[in-house]
Amino acid sequence: MLLVSLPDPLPEKERSYLTAFVYPMKVYFQEKFLNAAHEIPLHEIQIWLTYGSDITKEALNQMPSLKWIQVFQSGIEKVPLEELKKRGILLTNIKGIHGIPMSEHAISTILYFAKNLEKYAFNKQKHLWDRCGHDDEIYGKTISIFGAGTVGTAIAERCCDFGMRVIGVNTSGEPKSPFDEMYAMKDKETVLKTSDFVLLLLPSIPETYHCISRHELSLMKESAYLINLGRGSLINNQDLINSLKSGSIRGASLDVFEEEPLPEDSPLWETPHLLITPHMAARTWRYYERALEKFALNFNAFQQGEQPPYIINLNKGY
Repeated sequence: MLLVSLPDPLPEKERSYLTAFVYPMKVYFQEKFLNAAHEIPLHEIQIWLTYGSDITKEALNQMPSLKWIQVFQSGIEKVPLEELKKRGILLTNIKGIHGIPMSEHAISTILYFAKNLEKYAFNKQKHLWDRCGHDDEIYGKTISIFGAGTVGTAIAERCCDFGMRVIGVNTSGEPKSPFDEMYAMKDKETVLKTSDFVLLLLPSIPETYHCISRHELSLMKESAYLINLGRGSLINNQDLINSLKSGSIRGASLDVFEEEPLPEDSPLWETPHLLITPHMAARTWRYYERALEKFALNFNAFQQGEQPPYIINLNKGY
């Protein structure tokens, strides 16, 4: 039996596809799993499709037959990996579906800053015709992408199309197409000093916690912009606020936060030159369609007793 517990209702088209694809396996749909009164025979569930936030020790205790959890996102930092290891439960994600929407989001954010769209939106409200100054171009600008995986590569390709110089940063620093240059994380200071845009896509692991803090921000150009599409824990928020208020960097855009939803009283809301989007970089109408395509590949391998292509290494956390 298969349980689907996603934060948003699965569209009817995708629901019908999933039900037909796993037939004759029985499929149960349960929204808001943690707060629901269950009439589902949880003790018979073998496969669980979830976004990840409802995977708890208590939930796992109710599913003694569970063999595999399919998470409908890439990040699994909230999943109790040790519990899965103890119980021998397989964990997979949907790595690879975010390249198109996140690269579009990244480019739109870069152009938002370069073309002064915030200023023009403000001027429209004031009925103000202001042609003072000049807008910028991103042609020839340098962008460093921290996290040169599947999504980072997709974004790099789009940036190359705009004539940008693209630097990649990962663990090894080994050359990789289409990046013009590659650096290892240990050399991040060199990268930060030369970048016009710094884009974060790193996973949330102990080594990346607050990897952008006061020191790193102080190395960036005053004309530089910071964009975080990775995980909220990558940035020390107070240090970012201080940098934006003092003008030590020109602007920033955050799509991810350590606490979501972002609290109404968070000082980030009032921080100047900061664009906030509510974790929407990959959220388009085609999200579930692409996610189910990845699930299908994992499911076929699982049924044949093979290792699914999008398996998570529970020891490494990714």
